[in-house]
Amino acid sequence: MQKINAHALMQQALAAMPKGERLLLHSCCAPCSSAVLEQLAAHCRVTLLYANPNIWPEEEYIRRRDEQRM
Repeated sequence: MQKINAHALMQQALAAMPKGERLLLHSCCAPCSSAVLEQLAAHCRVTLLYANPNIWPEEEYIRRRDEQRM
């Protein structure tokens, strides 16, 4: 089984994307989206959509939500 090079795929996608495009990015938590955001922010105007109703307990949901706001 061949391993997927996610970084190379991201670079290809960014190269094909016109600079300044608007992008809506779903994010379930800050750690999952932080590395992607660094790359996308240089190419796009990014809006994050934080949504994950499966996070439990509520305190964990709120903690992750608040991390996204920083």
